[in-house]
Amino acid sequence: MVRLCTRAVALSALVFALLTGCAGHRHAPSGGPTGAPVRGGTLTYSDVSFVTDTMAANYSANNLMFQLLDRVVYVDPKTDAVHGWLARQFTRNPDATRYTFTIRDGVSFSDHTPVTAEVIKANFDQLGKGDPAKKMPAFADFVGYDRSEVTGNVVTVFLNRPNTNFYKVLSYSRSGIRSPATLALDYAHQSKVENVVGSGPFVYQSQVPDQQVVLKKRPDYAWPPESWPNHGAAYLDTVVFRVITEPGLRAGAVQSHQVDVARGIQPTDEPALKEGGLQVISVAAPAETANLVGMRINNQVVTDVRVRRALQLGIDRQAVVDTVLSDSYRASDSVLGHDDPLFTDVSADIGYQPQKAARLLDEAGWKLGGDGIREKDGHKLNLTLAASNQSVVFRPAFEFIESEWRELGVALQNRAGDMTFFNASATGPSTPLFGTRIQYNVGLGLLFGRPKSNLTFAKNDHLMALADEELKETDPARLKDVVAREQRTIIDEQLALVLWDEVQVHAAAPNVHLDFTRYTEPLLQSAWKA
Repeated sequence: MVRLCTRAVALSALVFALLTGCAGHRHAPSGGPTGAPVRGGTLTYSDVSFVTDTMAANYSANNLMFQLLDRVVYVDPKTDAVHGWLARQFTRNPDATRYTFTIRDGVSFSDHTPVTAEVIKANFDQLGKGDPAKKMPAFADFVGYDRSEVTGNVVTVFLNRPNTNFYKVLSYSRSGIRSPATLALDYAHQSKVENVVGSGPFVYQSQVPDQQVVLKKRPDYAWPPESWPNHGAAYLDTVVFRVITEPGLRAGAVQSHQVDVARGIQPTDEPALKEGGLQVISVAAPAETANLVGMRINNQVVTDVRVRRALQLGIDRQAVVDTVLSDSYRASDSVLGHDDPLFTDVSADIGYQPQKAARLLDEAGWKLGGDGIREKDGHKLNLTLAASNQSVVFRPAFEFIESEWRELGVALQNRAGDMTFFNASATGPSTPLFGTRIQYNVGLGLLFGRPKSNLTFAKNDHLMALADEELKETDPARLKDVVAREQRTIIDEQLALVLWDEVQVHAAAPNVHLDFTRYTEPLLQSAWKA
């Protein structure tokens, strides 16, 4: 299996300098068959949830929409180089406020509408500005978007502030280019997969609601990025996205040949899968933060930085990996994962120190009660955690962490995997702990520093200032320094508990050849079955 390092798009000097030193922990393209690809057949991919909103920011939606929608540019997970996709040429000005894209000729949507510069502009405008009449919100990652202008087959994007991350933003799933017919729909209708028309290698065919979506290949597809191993139409004839919500059943479905690939494999299922001759593919996500818990610092339980620091020091990350997870995972040493060239090691500030954690809680006025749980001013030190079901390991990991915290006198209500509660907590600050991992194309400083951040729900002026530096910095060494300061600030102010580096663990049949993107999406256009 190949190990990869990725992150800083369009900063090749930084990548070359750091690739050999980057941990490259575990990004695994297929360990399946090699040699000449086999054409034809159906691949069934089992995911954790049914996609009811194609514009949602989660793995299930991204995995599906990557097969239907092309992007203007593509970031190669092996080299971090930016490649043209719908754009055959692209440039930006020195201060990263103007980006120019020359759109390929001869590309069409699956309804035979041509992909033109005007259509790209219409997509950018809807992404960058939203459309209130269609109840379409602006895409937050389009930081600084002002307007686009078209001259012939050239689109020029004008930003009202520097944004060196814009290529990364354009490579993300939410930036997939939709046909004019799709753009004309309101949000409620665009969000349905059956209404999405793209120029991608697959086309929507059918669905059984809450169970599966079937895609068929587009025979005339001929414009993938040059870095893809397959330069034409998909090898597979059909792809089935089948939902199996229970992780043990997903693993069992691969073992019994009901599905070819399953995402979201539990660590406890990995040994049996390997012993049975199946592939266990751990796909690193260097475009994402590490798995972490955002602390809503205005919540009365965690408003005291000493309490937040005690929670941080009360987690034995390596014990979590060794006891609950597997060797597919790595304990985090920062807000970013080890595979990220912008990673800065802050492990000295977050190591397991339970005695110091207890002293900090004492100093903050939280005294042990008769039931072993600390209390202050008549309130128990009782925390609640929200986390998505897109991660199968958050709940068991926090069952272990709950036992560690209880020894400190901290009670935890572990609601990881409860999607109703998670969705409510994503927009409401009353839940003190919000577990997630998130792509930071918007910039690490903005992710934690803007007042509407659902990680903290608190504006951080220092991080906002660093975010300005981050988004305008074009020098690789200076960018690394800025992002290092952001990571240290997040830890110094205890805005997040860091846990383990993000990976998505898949099981696959031995006859499946499959690669993945930097966002862990399956590259099904180049997949095949022996």
